[in-house]
Amino acid sequence: MTLKYRILKKVMLAINFRSRFDKDEAEMIAFAKKLNAKTKVPALTDKEIEVNKIYVDGALVLKFTHKKKTDRANLFIIGGGMIKSPRPDSIRKALKIAKETGLDMYIPYYPLCTDYPITEPYKMIYATYEKMLEEYTAENISVLGTSSGGNIALGLIAYMNDIKSSLPKPASIIPISPGTCVMNDEEWKRMQTLDKVDVLIPAKFMKTAEGIMRHGDDSVPDYMIWLQKGDFTDCPKVYFMYGSDETLYACAPSFEEAMKKYGVEYEMIVGEGLFHCYPVFPITKESKAGWEQMIHIMKNCYR
Repeated sequence: MTLKYRILKKVMLAINFRSRFDKDEAEMIAFAKKLNAKTKVPALTDKEIEVNKIYVDGALVLKFTHKKKTDRANLFIIGGGMIKSPRPDSIRKALKIAKETGLDMYIPYYPLCTDYPITEPYKMIYATYEKMLEEYTAENISVLGTSSGGNIALGLIAYMNDIKSSLPKPASIIPISPGTCVMNDEEWKRMQTLDKVDVLIPAKFMKTAEGIMRHGDDSVPDYMIWLQKGDFTDCPKVYFMYGSDETLYACAPSFEEAMKKYGVEYEMIVGEGLFHCYPVFPITKESKAGWEQMIHIMKNCYR
């Protein structure tokens, strides 16, 4: 590890970043609502890309379209524990991704579990994908998701199978640190071990997240809480990206089992000693390498 990365970890420990997740369900939702009230959609302009707002099922989607036409696109689902709106910095980062990959991008401001069960974001993300199919073929659409967004990115396939969708599947899925809940004691033991080295997300939060995602609705399908249980029939290639020092990496073996069960081609990319969603925080030499790897995958993951 570089000196800069070691210093970063010490800083995160010193400011006790994890403490913002060390709350019960009601406290987490109240905390998120305060943050969301201050979060604005950034006004972006770019000489290479048109930035437009469209609405899908009443929810905002930012659409980045290259002025030099391309037939390839990416659906980018930004995480936030299912309770936080995309930060302006994340949107600016999405624009940077669009420029470096040459892809058009759709970034949904999906319904949050501060007000809805997780079924609502799934419906909206599916509707956004359906909207994209009006302009791009499925073979030319990839889906990228970070954290809880990574969970929905891969979960889109399970959702399509659940509702018996007739839509063609996208070309590939890129879930970065997908935020699924703990399914069994084995996962929980692994997560508690990783809790000792994770400087961002405590294991405890992944227990709290179950109630947050249900939002009082006990009819939420199991796979929306524990994505490891999803039906991944006809799933396209999946490129998992984890840091080895994050609590969510505890669920990686279960995802591998699920991929093998359904005959899904996949890559399990692990940044040794790295943190949650490291590729989208290119602030050290190690995480910059993750960013470059993510960009390479996005440029080459089409059928």
